[in-house]
Amino acid sequence: MPAAPRLPPTDELVLPDLDKSDESDDVDVGTFELAIGDDAEGPDDASAVDAFEVDIQVLTDPGSNEAATDLDIGEAGLADTLPEVAEGSDDEPADESAHELDDLVQSPLESDDPSTHAELGDDGLEALPDLVVEEGDGEAGPDHERAFLPSAPEGAIPQGPTYEAEWLLLGSSCSALATDGTDVLAAAEHLMRFGHERRSDALPAGTKVTSLAATADATLLSTTRGLMAVKPDGALSFQDAPEPTRGSGAELAELAGSQGSYPLWARLRNGALLRRRGDGWELHQTGGAVMALSASGSELALLVVSRRPTLQLSSDGGSSFRERLLPEPAQTVAGGGAPALATRGDFVALADGERGLAVSADAGATFRLVIGAVNVTAVAYGEHAGRPAIFAALYRESKDVTELIAVDPRSGEALRIATLSVEAEEDAEESGRTSALLWQDGKLWSAGGYGLVRLTAPR
Repeated sequence: MPAAPRLPPTDELVLPDLDKSDESDDVDVGTFELAIGDDAEGPDDASAVDAFEVDIQVLTDPGSNEAATDLDIGEAGLADTLPEVAEGSDDEPADESAHELDDLVQSPLESDDPSTHAELGDDGLEALPDLVVEEGDGEAGPDHERAFLPSAPEGAIPQGPTYEAEWLLLGSSCSALATDGTDVLAAAEHLMRFGHERRSDALPAGTKVTSLAATADATLLSTTRGLMAVKPDGALSFQDAPEPTRGSGAELAELAGSQGSYPLWARLRNGALLRRRGDGWELHQTGGAVMALSASGSELALLVVSRRPTLQLSSDGGSSFRERLLPEPAQTVAGGGAPALATRGDFVALADGERGLAVSADAGATFRLVIGAVNVTAVAYGEHAGRPAIFAALYRESKDVTELIAVDPRSGEALRIATLSVEAEEDAEESGRTSALLWQDGKLWSAGGYGLVRLTAPR
């Protein structure tokens, strides 16, 4: 409880004149005494105390905005003192429990000595396990979770016979390949045709071609600007977007030409599949989302994902299909983010950049996972050493190069046949990455950031 000042009787209280007419900021209000302690004061309780000063802030004018000034009330003596704590005699024994408590308080908490007095006993805190940070490549967060997803089995791929490379375009990116059965078409800054005669038709500046398809009357290009057609004489025109895509925001992802009632097929990024007859497009119902498309002659293959991924195969240009549920490991590969498909007869290759490459020699009834086929960017059917083979491009990001492999679809065994790269400018990205592979007339064509190269097996 705060101390109350002991004031003199009312008739003896004399206050100084508080007239502030002079220049001084200090007003002397005299002295008074403060009593602290019990009112029942005995004669033995009085003792000398120190005097202290009290500053009181005084407003000269209650209605004024002027800052308060100090009011000096002089010195006041304390009438009472705080009660003194009785000191024990030196002859009295000290409380052992108090000394024991002092020892406990003064014991070092960080001591590892088990004999210290501050032991917690059997019910003490148990030692926490050490948190060990493993050294790695710095992956963390959502990216680190990829380590728990299905991925391609790593392993060394033995070196096979090295293919001879003929560079047709060097240092300029080539993004798509197609064939009309005779000639090979390649898209870069120009649309290039290789066959009985070589031809090159310029494309609008900045055009990025993602897919090609050759028909009897024109070459169709899927570009970032829309659907483009190039006539045999080089005339170029933009085509209207297929009717089912208008207003939906769906983009063309892949084109394929076939020999049959429907010469042109288009896969959209939302999983829809379109087919064109004459000048009109129609939606082809598959029962799921089409994630990959492959065509060769009258053969057509679709990777369809619904509850489970299925392979739909046609040998009549898409007039009819037979469906097969994908077994493992193809089912796992089909669940990747960007699967790719290549077929020819009973031979099937299914690839994904993160989940690897699975091959089949019995029309998809069984599959084998290719050891070492990591980061696959393109696949194609062809022949190696006179036998059916699946060619795949593996991108080695750390070196910015592509390794081409030839895989036996019956055994799943692979051989390295070529390494493709180019000395790129400092600001170039993924110049060693392959975008497309194509087998035509006993030669393997490869297109990518490095350009265009035609490879031939050694004799």
